[in-house]
Amino acid sequence: MDKKALLIGLITGTAAGAAVTLFNAPMSGQEARARVKTAQASLKNHTQTIKADIGEVKKAVIQLKDVSKDNIPEVADGLKVSAGIWKESTEPTIQKLQQDISEVQKTVEDLQKTLPARK
Repeated sequence: MDKKALLIGLITGTAAGAAVTLFNAPMSGQEARARVKTAQASLKNHTQTIKADIGEVKKAVIQLKDVSKDNIPEVADGLKVSAGIWKESTEPTIQKLQQDISEVQKTVEDLQKTLPARK
């Protein structure tokens, strides 16, 4: 989203709302001028607040980007190490399971040879 367009839209909307309110309310010229000054001050305050908030968001995004840039490689390296350790620790179990499967297959083959054939 274009920040400049958003800011212009907010300012325009606020000014239009203030103008509609001023022109629709019955009041003297002096009261109208006082309200216009108050609306201008309020608009200026809101604009400064929005600018400050946008600045804070920019700083937070930059900080998040920097932290991510530093931490993501470390996390990735940690995951690689953990995966390697897990693979090493499960390798004996996998080999044992493969050996057990081979023994079960051999036992089944031996049983098939020793049992009489069905007729």
